[in-house]
Amino acid sequence: MIPLRVKEVAKITASRVNSIDQNALISGFSIDSRTIKKGEFFIAVKGENYDGHDYIPDALSKGAEGVIVLEEGEWSARHTIIVEDTIMAMGSIASLIRRKADIPVVCVTGTNGKTTVKDMLSSILSRRYRILVSKKSYNNIIGLSLTMFELGEKDEIAVLEVGTNAPGEIASLSEIARPNMAVITNIGEGHLEAFHDKESVFLEKTSLLDFVPPTGCIFLNKDDELLGRVSPQGVTKKFYGTKEGSDFRITEIEKEKCGFSFLVNGRKFTLPLEGVHNVYNAASAVAVSEYFGIEEDDIKEALQEVTLPGMRIEKVKAGEVLFINDSYNANPSSFESALEVLETTPSEGAKGVVAGDMLELGTRSEELHKRIGSEIASKRVDFLIALGAFAKSTLAGAIEAGMDSGRVHFASSHEEAAEITREMTDSGSVVLLKGSRKTRMEEVLRCFTSCYTH
Repeated sequence: MIPLRVKEVAKITASRVNSIDQNALISGFSIDSRTIKKGEFFIAVKGENYDGHDYIPDALSKGAEGVIVLEEGEWSARHTIIVEDTIMAMGSIASLIRRKADIPVVCVTGTNGKTTVKDMLSSILSRRYRILVSKKSYNNIIGLSLTMFELGEKDEIAVLEVGTNAPGEIASLSEIARPNMAVITNIGEGHLEAFHDKESVFLEKTSLLDFVPPTGCIFLNKDDELLGRVSPQGVTKKFYGTKEGSDFRITEIEKEKCGFSFLVNGRKFTLPLEGVHNVYNAASAVAVSEYFGIEEDDIKEALQEVTLPGMRIEKVKAGEVLFINDSYNANPSSFESALEVLETTPSEGAKGVVAGDMLELGTRSEELHKRIGSEIASKRVDFLIALGAFAKSTLAGAIEAGMDSGRVHFASSHEEAAEITREMTDSGSVVLLKGSRKTRMEEVLRCFTSCYTH
């Protein structure tokens, strides 16, 4: 970690401090008493269902050097920093670390694909540079701060993911990250509960660009109807996409046995991932990598080795049935991308969809679930199973679009969905699992596998 002193943290967080030595160096920060290392500071984060203050004794017993808390308690720490909001304090500390680090920072955002692009890009750049990269989908203030806490003096580039659940969050994260470069993958109908429409999502996502300095560069998907019109002043802009005028033009996309081949400005790349949307993700990573001077052969090799995190277009065989487990999250555009993967996946048996709710769509929830039902019907799948609060809207959309009502089923639980799936599938069947994270659609696969093995 970039060295910080107790007095610096106290100042940046506008806090009260009880310390045996305010010039003492801090070796690191942690919010998890189970994994805290000796000498680190424990930050007591308070959430809806937990309170980090309950774990302070455990953190101190494991060698925590100090604590950052909301109030004093009956514990004895060498350093106690008392703040008004521990989460906001994390952001302030992360911002201080960023200001001390004179390295390029790339921020990636977008409705879909940001984690994939972040992982692709960091994999490529790491062939030449020492990279700090956001873990998993660490894209809120807690995740971004935890990532920045790990920034070391030898790191040369940081690749960070920034997300949003409410207006203004991208700007707040950007103030911490201070990006030199930005990538925006696409603008979709996500988090409409907070943003109401795509135009509002667009304004939120593109607020990231306000923080890129004139010496920086931004990379945008030209095929996106909203991003294609972005015209920022005083900063270098690069477009990628299939449309004419793209600085990094994608052509000749070909489906391979496993993944795709495609050209970017006439140079061929291969990608072992399903979904045309991942071709766009790869093209953005190619564009940024070339900006950093990565050789073409290194880019090609890195892309050929790329893998996706679990539950993202993850193909899992359960007996004689192939599941496409895309249960990590869902919104209308990501659901449509997953359906394209299902459509292009070879099958010797029935094809089906098990659909959970797409959450945080606000007043348009019923409308958008009906639209997805219609999309499912257009793919001519053999059966549809839906569960959740908006399942009936999804099923109604499919039936209205011409799907046989005898092939459309409501399930009241993951277990029932698994049982119906078992009845509807045969040898060589392919089934897509899709829903928002809170719907835990991977449980259908677990139940199916349990039924199959027993």
